Amino acid sequence: MAQSSRYFYLDSDILLEFIYHDQSNPSKYQIEVDDNGSEVKFLDTIKNNSTQQRHLISELGSAVVNFDVTEVSGYLAVENFASRTLLLQNGKTYKFNLSQLADPSLFTISGALGIYSYSSVTMIGQFTPTQNGLVEYSYSGLIGGKVIVDTRANPLFANPDENTGNDINQTIGRYHAVQSDGTGSKYALLGYDSTGDYEMFNYVNNNVDWSGGNETDLLNSQTTATSNINYIKYDSVRLHLRSGYSFAARGYEGFLFQVAAKRQTGVRNYLTQLVYLNTSNYEYANPKPFILGEALYSKFIDVKIPTLVNQNSEFEDLFYGDGTIGSGDLDTTSNYELTFKLIDTLETFNGFDYFNTGEENKFTVSREDEYQDFTVAIDDAEDGDYFKIYGEKDNSIGAFEAYILNQINTSADDIIVMFDVDIFESIGVSEVKTFQTTYTQYNDFNTPIVFRPVIINSNIASSFSLDVTMRIWNQTDNTQIVKRASLSVNQAARYGKKLNKLSINSPNQLTEVYNVLPQLASNKIIEGIFTDNLPKSVKYVPTFVERHNVIASSANIRFDTSNENIMTQSITEVDTSEFVSETKLSIAIPPFTSYYKFVVAKRKGDDIEFVSFVNAENVILTFGDGKQKLKFNHISNKDSNMGEGEILFKISEANANTIRGMKNNKFYISVNNGIDENMIMSGKFKV
Repeated sequence: MAQSSRYFYLDSDILLEFIYHDQSNPSKYQIEVDDNGSEVKFLDTIKNNSTQQRHLISELGSAVVNFDVTEVSGYLAVENFASRTLLLQNGKTYKFNLSQLADPSLFTISGALGIYSYSSVTMIGQFTPTQNGLVEYSYSGLIGGKVIVDTRANPLFANPDENTGNDINQTIGRYHAVQSDGTGSKYALLGYDSTGDYEMFNYVNNNVDWSGGNETDLLNSQTTATSNINYIKYDSVRLHLRSGYSFAARGYEGFLFQVAAKRQTGVRNYLTQLVYLNTSNYEYANPKPFILGEALYSKFIDVKIPTLVNQNSEFEDLFYGDGTIGSGDLDTTSNYELTFKLIDTLETFNGFDYFNTGEENKFTVSREDEYQDFTVAIDDAEDGDYFKIYGEKDNSIGAFEAYILNQINTSADDIIVMFDVDIFESIGVSEVKTFQTTYTQYNDFNTPIVFRPVIINSNIASSFSLDVTMRIWNQTDNTQIVKRASLSVNQAARYGKKLNKLSINSPNQLTEVYNVLPQLASNKIIEGIFTDNLPKSVKYVPTFVERHNVIASSANIRFDTSNENIMTQSITEVDTSEFVSETKLSIAIPPFTSYYKFVVAKRKGDDIEFVSFVNAENVILTFGDGKQKLKFNHISNKDSNMGEGEILFKISEANANTIRGMKNNKFYISVNNGIDENMIMSGKFKV
């Protein structure tokens, strides 16, 4: 099993990704609660009353960085990288989780550059370097690696991974909210001060109408939590922000995002009350932006949420109870209750800061991963130097295909499976991304993707990793199920740029060709047929087509029948339409062979800019109805100018009758550049 993601639309500018922890291995997703981990505070809405509504406020503790250490093919692997060189900062604390090793006590960090200690209880090795230099980490019987201590750390090792994203941080504008009246639309801001004289807990400390806990109570709850909770297990929420988003331009001040869980009494405890204002800046740039539902998402906000399954009972007894053993009363059937509210106005009244909400979106996310039995597998092929990538259900590729086909057949949904493959090469202290591609499966879901990487720096890379993200994408409702897997490989040289040469004893013999065809028009057609079937060198052209403001016109065409060569025939347009958006683009499918010409462009103000398809590997017209899918490649013609957005397709009589029988009346125009197939335009057909 593995982590799983579900996607939901919160707003026109925000796509929510709920990331479940791997529920078959929950220990990997726990964060310790102490002054070196993620500290937690509980805010009672009724002072010192544990039976009423509570808010969780998490914040980052000291600058501790954690590493997971495992064994891979005779090597020590740190964060899945074998023989890794760590560049660590003098004065910081680093913890090594050694629980996956047979005898964690055998792990050592040699040298006198700092203090290393090991706890047999927690199976954690702790290293605090005190001076610069070079040491090694080792384990008996395995190949270890080096540790360089300097005045700064490699960015990959510089930041703690315990950050929950649910703390109050005035510097970056991350605030908390508590309801201030009974309407459910007015909230008091914690951590925000309109005067600039920041008093983080002004409202709970000084407002006479507030009946809940104050700052002193929060600090006391932090001390209690640190003393009584060893760790908390988390799921994650990622709020993807659309490229070019602007709440201010829409007339809003920001948004409030809430996650609640219901107790047996019906009382709801809040796992987060996250506030984002137009002045906030705690979003991250996505290193791999993506398009979903015609929108480009380029930034995100991360929040960790205490899981409702596999949770530490110490946390449940304290957060959902009074701290005594067995007092936690979390409803065992409770799911995550998510609320998203846009902020209409900000106001200051009697020295306190408030906001008022308007438009809202509420929905529920299942407490358990409904797709926990789905995984993506990466196998090192036994019969060659390549890898097999495929999806599984219950550890079976056949069951995976059966599930996908059953969904297609029973729902008529258009489902595809996509595999995003990334290669990271371990070079010294850096992990360098050298390759990425995407494979798409429309059918044959029980056939593995065959992939052979080319390691660019095979002469110096100590290892590399294959990171694969599998997306089960329902194109009908734009939902995705996402699974991830990674494989670390220590034989970088095996997959270098050059393969081993074959030794041929006999000399090469040149083949002489006679009867070369003259350059007649008819022979050019024959030549083209042969050329199309010969092995080709493929040129990959990175292309991004912005779908915003894309328009198109369509026309039925007829050929000049005096010439049998389609490429050289003159064409005449029939029933040419005006430029329209894809919501209005329409073509007719008669029950016989027809030709269609599209002209694709983009609006730039009052002007029209044609989309060039000159460098595209292929332009495809697709019709799909559940399991059945028909694809048509564009055809070339002297009167069709691809540089000015003109593309031409032929639909035979047999295929036309098949299309006319489809229940789904949508068609799609896409570009294939050798790596990805990107949708450009869609429309509808009529019979």
